[in-house]
Amino acid sequence: MKKLLLWLVPGLAILGLDRIAKWLLSDVQRVLIPGVLALTPAHNTGMAMGMFQGNALWIVVFSAALLGVFVWLIIGMRPKGLAALSISLIAGGALGNVIDRLYYGYVIDMIEILFVDFYIFNVADIGVVCGVIGCGISLLFRPRDWREK
Repeated sequence: MKKLLLWLVPGLAILGLDRIAKWLLSDVQRVLIPGVLALTPAHNTGMAMGMFQGNALWIVVFSAALLGVFVWLIIGMRPKGLAALSISLIAGGALGNVIDRLYYGYVIDMIEILFVDFYIFNVADIGVVCGVIGCGISLLFRPRDWREK
C-alpha cells in the first residue's frame, strides 16, 4: 500500500494543483513579484519550448504513449524511492496537459518568469520537469531504485 501511495499521490497532487491553477488563474494577468514573476495567460498549441505547434493530435498520441511507458515501468520494474516519485510527477503533469489538449485543443499556461526570456508554463510543466530531473538523479545516483521486480 505504501508503494502504491508513492506512485499515485505525487502525480495526483500535481494533476489536482494544475487543474485548480488553470481554473482559478487562466484569465488572471498580474505581476506577482516585479521583475521576477507574473501570471500571464497563454494558449500553447505545441509541446515543451513551443515544439510541434498546431499538432494537437500528434501531441496527444505521444503523451498517451508516454503515459503507457510509465504504466509499464511501474508494473514491470516496480521502481521505488526517488524513481517512483519522479515517474509519478511526470505522469501527473503529462495527464494535466493531455486533459487540456483534449478539452480545449491547447494547453493553458500562465506562469511567466520575467527576468529571463523564457516560455510561459503551468503547474503540470513543473511536475514534468521536476520528475525528469528526479529520474536523471535516480538513474545516476540511485540505480537500485530501478531494479526489476
